[in-house]
Amino acid sequence: MLENFDFWKFLAGLGLFLFGMSQLEFGVKELAGRGFKVFIKKHTKSKIKGILGGALITAILQSSSVVSLMLLAFVGAGVISMKNALGIILGSNLGTTFTGWLVATLGFKVDIESFILPFIALGALLVVLFPKRQHLFNTGLLVLGFALLFLGLSFMKDSISYLADNFDISLFKDYHPFIFFIVGFFFTALVQSSSATMVITLSGLNAGIIDFHLAAALVIGANLGTTVTALLGGFQGPVAKKRVALGHFLFNLVTSIIAFLFLGLVISFITDLLQIKDELLGLVLFHSLINLIGIILFYPFLNQFANFLNKRFTNKDDRAGIFIHESTVEVPETALEALRNETNHLVSLVLKLWGIAFLQKFNESDSPRSMQFFKLNKSFKDNYFQIKRLHGEIINFYGDLQKQTLTEDESSKLSKIITATGNALHAAKDIKDIENDLSIFRKSGNNTLNLLYEFFNDTSLFMISKFKQLLSSKADEISFEDFGRLMVDIQKNYDKLLEMVYDHSNRKHLEEEEIATVLNVNRELYSTNKAIIRALKDYKLSPEQAALFENLPAFR
Repeated sequence: MLENFDFWKFLAGLGLFLFGMSQLEFGVKELAGRGFKVFIKKHTKSKIKGILGGALITAILQSSSVVSLMLLAFVGAGVISMKNALGIILGSNLGTTFTGWLVATLGFKVDIESFILPFIALGALLVVLFPKRQHLFNTGLLVLGFALLFLGLSFMKDSISYLADNFDISLFKDYHPFIFFIVGFFFTALVQSSSATMVITLSGLNAGIIDFHLAAALVIGANLGTTVTALLGGFQGPVAKKRVALGHFLFNLVTSIIAFLFLGLVISFITDLLQIKDELLGLVLFHSLINLIGIILFYPFLNQFANFLNKRFTNKDDRAGIFIHESTVEVPETALEALRNETNHLVSLVLKLWGIAFLQKFNESDSPRSMQFFKLNKSFKDNYFQIKRLHGEIINFYGDLQKQTLTEDESSKLSKIITATGNALHAAKDIKDIENDLSIFRKSGNNTLNLLYEFFNDTSLFMISKFKQLLSSKADEISFEDFGRLMVDIQKNYDKLLEMVYDHSNRKHLEEEEIATVLNVNRELYSTNKAIIRALKDYKLSPEQAALFENLPAFR
């Protein structure tokens, strides 16, 4: 019987199919990759949109692995929440069934080799003749990949048809469907493509080698096996990657268990109730249906599922960063988003350090409002070194991101972000330089020093509050004038302190060394304010507004 099976033609067909899929995936990704990334970012802000977006993008890209890569980058950057990411995963499982529909409706209904010859010709010519014209080259890869995919299908179909002529299907009658579930799982994990397993299963079903029930069991196994690669890769990556991979695996595991337990019932629904007589269409409908059932079952519990995943895999290292370690520089758009979020984190830490410089000796009863404003769980020194460590991690991430191919707009944004982080660190150093002086003022028995310290304290808390408002505001809520008003306030505070020091009634109670120290603290706080504003204007304002503000006389 096996002499009727052309093994090498089957293997060549499988190789062509997988190679065609990879070229199709690469061509689509290069032609519209940025557009799809923007689409994911803008149109997956809710669970429903996430499911629909995940299904649509996976159907077009013909690869759930590409969608998973982009999804990982967005989750790591903090752009997409875990619950919306789970929505995209659910949708991508449904979208990946599109290949089966394409093959079942076209692959076994037409003369494939005659149908694809023009596509092979066009695709190959574009690839060979226009290697430096990226748009034409990638279009050629897309067309050639599509053609090779179907050529591989033709090879597999023909090789199996030879076997089917003398094959006795009764040989499989004693095998339990669970055996085929296991075969589908391991084969898909091995070839890393559920689409390949689906095509082989459709070929066997078309040739009459396996019946509908066994084919459905193979498909269920493939549905679970497709998560293995992501699962293994995910557990070698950052926390966000592990959570996404685990979420994908658990969703497919539960869906596969339910589908297998109700295998006969779902098949009866397709064949008896829906009256689907074409077994090829029935099988791809089965594949789509079990994933749709999984979406329906999981959707009401996505929030709880997301909370469960968020509690898995905690960071145990001593890294100060929150966002950049969960992102990947291979996707510049999301890497920039992660860097922006980390910059927000850095500026927040600097503002906290500034508050601690004044509040670290206060008890909760002394200043309950302020103590609620700042969580003093670390000393001033610990917080300062955390800021320095975070800045170092940002610089390393910046260096890796710089090596990627960036657009002019991305390079401009990257430059602004790294300038903002430098100014934030400068502000932290200014605060560190005067922290000991502030402590001396606070403990002094000199009423004049106490008065000046209270002025520093009140004006600093006021500015910190204003800066926190700017930091948490959306970009379209901030105007050029907001920064201008802050500059006026900073200058007024600086001048007011000078008046207080030079006032005779105050000066006569201060030693010369104390006057010099007070003036130095005033200059350092003035410098701190300006450094924070510089950081915020690069972080919040457009490049044009930031450049105009930099040229203001008061800002120089």
